[in-house]
Amino acid sequence: MGLLKHLLFWPVTGPSFLTRFSLGKVEQTVREELTNDEAVKEELLSLQMRLELGEIDDDGYVAEEAALMQRLRDVRFWREQFGMGMAGGPVRVAAGEPEPTPNVAEDVIATPESAGGDQGDDEEEPKRGLASPDGASVELNLDWE
Repeated sequence: MGLLKHLLFWPVTGPSFLTRFSLGKVEQTVREELTNDEAVKEELLSLQMRLELGEIDDDGYVAEEAALMQRLRDVRFWREQFGMGMAGGPVRVAAGEPEPTPNVAEDVIATPESAGGDQGDDEEEPKRGLASPDGASVELNLDWE
């Protein structure tokens, strides 16, 4: 019965269905174009190559890079408007002085001296970082109060 109903009422329901379908496809295409940053990233790479090959000078590079970065910000804006995830996560710019970033490489890389190897009779406390072979512990607190 459903197929017969659709065939009989097609002259009435067909145009509205086709209009909704077409507008849905146009909306989907517009969303993809507004939120696709691949073309802008390719243009940034091309701009970098042109600078390295000497085809443009530094002033031209800065001007074109500023325009491309604005396009990337626009893409990020539209991705936020449509509720889409972002690869880099949210970017927050803080006012004032930036906090210094800790040097993680010093804590992660454990040298034989810092790992408590037998480099001498120094009883120095070994550095404990992500790559430290000893001193790892896990504390569990199961108090439900």
